[in-house]
Amino acid sequence: METKDIRFIDSKYNELFRIKDGESITVTFSDGSMSDRQCTYIDDYHTKIGYNVFHICEFAELMERGGSTYRPKDTPMYELEKIEQSEFEYTFAQPKDDTLNRGCICYIRCYFDNSINERLQTASMIENTENYKAYKTPDFSLECDNVVNYLRHQADKPIFKSRVTMHNAAYDLNAERLASDKDICGYKVTTEKNVYYIRCDSRKNTYNAYIYCYDKQALQTYKDLKFVEQNYDAIDKDKFFKTTNGVMEMYYNPDANAGGQIVELTISKDDINDAAKLYKNPQDFFSHLEGMAKGVLYDVGTETFKEAAEYLMENKGDFEGCTLKTMNGLKKYAAPEKAKNEHDIER
Repeated sequence: METKDIRFIDSKYNELFRIKDGESITVTFSDGSMSDRQCTYIDDYHTKIGYNVFHICEFAELMERGGSTYRPKDTPMYELEKIEQSEFEYTFAQPKDDTLNRGCICYIRCYFDNSINERLQTASMIENTENYKAYKTPDFSLECDNVVNYLRHQADKPIFKSRVTMHNAAYDLNAERLASDKDICGYKVTTEKNVYYIRCDSRKNTYNAYIYCYDKQALQTYKDLKFVEQNYDAIDKDKFFKTTNGVMEMYYNPDANAGGQIVELTISKDDINDAAKLYKNPQDFFSHLEGMAKGVLYDVGTETFKEAAEYLMENKGDFEGCTLKTMNGLKKYAAPEKAKNEHDIER
């Protein structure tokens, strides 16, 4: 026997969501308290919610009068985050001269129609066909629908409910406004695997929102590679920092499988002394050290990459570059005290 769907609507008969007969909803009351209510299908217009039977519009009106919201039980809630001015670029189409893959799965173009209820109309668009094929999964599609519906009906500030709520939310949330057009504001919603960047414009006769949907990992990789691209001269250096028992070498490796990485090597004084006995050519000397050292890798797209890259950029090394000068400096620094004293006497 086919399980019946139970419809939930707002007081203007806009459908919000559906659940299966016997499933539950979570009601959030105006004081913040929450309650789960099991629902039973009666007919297409009547539902038993908890212990009481309601016409679906009657229930919607009751909830709205009390300032309550309702959603399917266990449906995620989402946080509408503020963005920084620099993040507005992710709410617009990628410039054609930017060849890096920023991980955009698709974008959704939205507007409020001219009906009394100002229904939100949406259309999904593709920016990058390869990304769409790679990252668009059933889980993504469901999550995307949930995010849009949450921001239409269930959020504390439902920015997609109407032009008025969108306009007022920008003030209530102190949203970041686009520097070149103060009527446009931006937000983002971050989930486990995806990031949704949202550009809002509550004015009439225009698209009122764009939602750019990104694979989180791919977007972070893009951001890291852009950071490298913008700071390459400062990052493209080998630096050696003195430690208690040797040195720490840091450099940027652009050829890594991850697309780029900061390499951090721990080199002991013993390793330096061994290399000094074997090699007089800097290339062979540093190649030997790299083969002996213990390493940590900070790949682009990980949480630690930018912090490591900034450390490499902003701190002056005790020795810099894999040069003859650095090789001689490392030999002197790592030499045993007796050898150092003998060297000083000879001088």
